Amino acid sequence: MKKRHLIGFTLVELLVVIAIIAILAALLLPVLSRAGESGRRIACVSNLRQLDLACKMYSNENNGELVSCWPLGTGSDPVNPYSWCPGWASFSQPGPEYGPDPEYNCTNILALRQGVIWRYVNSASVYRCPSDQRTLGELPVLRSYSMNSWMCGRSDNDPTGASNFFTPENDGSLTYTLFRRESQLRQPSQIWCLIDESADTINDALFVVNMGPENAMRDMPSDRHGKTYELSFADGHLENVPLSASLANWMDASPDPDPDWVQLKSWTTVKKTGG
Repeated sequence: MKKRHLIGFTLVELLVVIAIIAILAALLLPVLSRAGESGRRIACVSNLRQLDLACKMYSNENNGELVSCWPLGTGSDPVNPYSWCPGWASFSQPGPEYGPDPEYNCTNILALRQGVIWRYVNSASVYRCPSDQRTLGELPVLRSYSMNSWMCGRSDNDPTGASNFFTPENDGSLTYTLFRRESQLRQPSQIWCLIDESADTINDALFVVNMGPENAMRDMPSDRHGKTYELSFADGHLENVPLSASLANWMDASPDPDPDWVQLKSWTTVKKTGG
């Protein structure tokens, strides 16, 4: 009976195989990582679409009135009952005007549930971008998105006036439109509604857009998905908007307009005459 001889690897051959595996892994990992991020971006877009649809459903059921992004109430009630999502989304503690702490902090689902669109969405995961990894005390921060401040919220640096949700009588002083009803959205495909906001600036549920001549922005979009950000529009379509420059430019009060800020500004509101 013949003996079988096992053929083994030499040490050199084994090292070559290990090196080849390491090279293949190094080549594949970035591809897998990009694929994973691509999936998270698609999920983020899906979240924004659901929230945008919920805002549309609210308007349909309320005679064309837009859901408000203004979070604050009046008097002893800190919550605006018409807000899409009151509450806070940063690690800092909300001010006393937001009600009892920690009732409106960034990990408490109560803030989401008090928003008028919760009845149409009814899932906390929809308010959070999958690439937003922020946690506080091992609890996830619940909201990654904010709404255009000119959507039934407040004006910012309008050339001729100022107004907010509670002062419709002041709208006449504005150069730009503070949208309160769907009928004012004459070109809904050109007006944005919701944005994936940067973790560095997100706090309350409105994204303030300065309509003045200089950048001086206080809020920034997120670049979690690469050098782009996600934006939903009032007609329901969504866009992945590329960034042409550093987001740091948004915070710089420079007379040289940042091209990305100028683009977002053009989608934010319209002049009341000839807009």
